[in-house]
Amino acid sequence: MAYNFRNRNLLNTRVAYLGSSGSDSESQDDSDPDFLTPSRTPRRSTQNNTARAGGASSSRNLSGKRARGNGEEHRRGLRERHRRRRRRFSQVPRAQISRRTVLSWLIGSGVIEEKEVVWYVDAQSGNILGEGKVNREGILCSCCSGQLTVEEFEVHSGRKTRKPYQHIYLAGSQVSLLDCQIEAWEDKEEEERRTFNNIHPASKAVDRNDDACLICADGGDLICCERCPSTFHPRCIFMEIIPQGDWLCPYCICKYCGNGNGNGLLMQCSQCEKQYHFRCGGEPLDLMNPPVAFCGSSCRKIYEGLHNLLGSQNELHDGLTWTLLKRTDEPFTGSYGEEEYKRIQCNSKIAVAWLVMNECFLSTVDRHTRANIVQSIVYSRGSNVTRINYSGFYTAILEKNDEIISVASIRVHGKRLAEMPFIGTRGEYRRLGMAYVLENCIESTLCSLKVEKLVIPSVSQLTGMWMDKYFFSRVQEERLVKELSLYNTVMFPSSVVRLHKNLAMLPDLNFSPQENEGHF
Repeated sequence: MAYNFRNRNLLNTRVAYLGSSGSDSESQDDSDPDFLTPSRTPRRSTQNNTARAGGASSSRNLSGKRARGNGEEHRRGLRERHRRRRRRFSQVPRAQISRRTVLSWLIGSGVIEEKEVVWYVDAQSGNILGEGKVNREGILCSCCSGQLTVEEFEVHSGRKTRKPYQHIYLAGSQVSLLDCQIEAWEDKEEEERRTFNNIHPASKAVDRNDDACLICADGGDLICCERCPSTFHPRCIFMEIIPQGDWLCPYCICKYCGNGNGNGLLMQCSQCEKQYHFRCGGEPLDLMNPPVAFCGSSCRKIYEGLHNLLGSQNELHDGLTWTLLKRTDEPFTGSYGEEEYKRIQCNSKIAVAWLVMNECFLSTVDRHTRANIVQSIVYSRGSNVTRINYSGFYTAILEKNDEIISVASIRVHGKRLAEMPFIGTRGEYRRLGMAYVLENCIESTLCSLKVEKLVIPSVSQLTGMWMDKYFFSRVQEERLVKELSLYNTVMFPSSVVRLHKNLAMLPDLNFSPQENEGHF
C-alpha cells in the first residue's frame, strides 16, 4: 500500500538541550565549555532514611575487639536493621557538598552519616586494625588525624586487599561499606533512574509509532517503519521516492544484504545493535554465552576490548586515574569475588557520575517521551523506542583522590563510528585541562579498537574551540552526512553543530587491513 504521511507536530514545547562541553584549557569564560551553570530552580526535597552512628569505643587498644561474623545471612540481617534505623534525610544539594565521591553518594543517599565511626577489620582474625570517621572526602583517621581515601585507609591499617569497601565497617551497625553500597544502589529512588524506558502510545494514538524522527528528533511529516516504532523524515534519510508497500528502517534490515525478510532469521549484533542474517555474515555463536552475538570480528573485538576495560582504574599523571564504566544488572551473590566487587564499584561510580553530569548540564528531557536524556545515557537505559535506546552507552570518568571530576558518555556503533554526546567537568576544575585529559584517553582507546570516526555535538559558540584545540571538523560532506543517517546517534536541535574527527588518520602501530563487514 502507498504510505500516508502523518503530521507529528503534537508537542510544541521545547526543553533546553546542551551539546558536549569539552576543553578546560586556558580560555575565556564565554568559550569555556567544561562547566555550564544550570539555570534552574532547586529541586524538590526528596526524603530518605539515614543511619545513626553507634556508640563505638574510642579506645586505641583495638586488638581485643572483634567484629561479628560476616556470613551472608548475617549481613542481610544487619543491612535490614541498618535500613530500618535510618532517619529522614534531604537530598537537596547543600553548600558543604564539595566532593563527588562514593562516600559522598552514600552520605547523600542517607545510608551512612557524616562523621560516623568506621573500623577496618582484618578478614582472617576479625581484629580491628584501624578506626576513623567517614566524611564526604574520605576517612579521617583517628590515630593520626590524617584525611585519607578509602584505599589509603586500608593501607594505613596495614592491609592491601584492593577491596577496601569490603573490610571497612560502620562501628555502630557493623555493616560493611560494601553492603552500604548495595543498599544505596537498591534504593527505590536510585532504581527508578535506571529502569527500562518502556514507552506506550497515548490512549488516543492512531498507532504505536514514535512522534519524532530518529535522525533529527523533530516532528512533522514522518514515514514509519513497519517493524519497530521508529519514524523518519524522508529528507533525513535521503529518500527521494516514497516506497509503495511495507518499508523497514536501517535497524530492521540486514546490514549486509539490506533485506529485512527472507534469507533466514535476523540477529542483532551485541555491539553495533544492527541486525544481520547469519548466512550473510557474522561470528559463530558462542553456545556458552548465548545472549551475545556479533555481526563480525571487528564488533566482537570492540565489545571484548571495552568489557576488558570496565572497572579498571588506569593511572595517569599527577595522581589522576581514568576508568570506563557501564551499569550492570547482574544479581549480587554475596560471594564478593573480584568480579562482583568490581561490578559493585562500577554501579556506585555510575551513580556518582550522574550527579556530576547533573551539575554540568541543564535538564535535557525528550519532549515527546519525557525521558531524561542525560540520566538515561549515564545509566545506559534501554527502551522499546530505538531513538531513546541508550543501552549501548559507556561512561568514562576522570578521578583524583577518589573524587570524580570529569565525566564523558560514549557509544561505539561498530568500527566506523563512535559518538560522545556529553563531556563535563566540575566547576572548580575548569581550565585545568581535565576534559582534555579524559577526551584524549577516550580517543586512545577508540584508536586501539580500530574505530574510525568520533562524532560530537557542539553549541555554536564552542565550535571554534573544538576545531582549533581538539582538531574536529564540521560534518558537511554529503557522504558523511548520509553515513550518519544510518546510525542511531543522540540528536539535538539544529542550533547545535555536529563535528567529527577522523581517528583512522592518527598513527596506529598495530594497523591491519580492514575487513568488509557490511554496508552500514
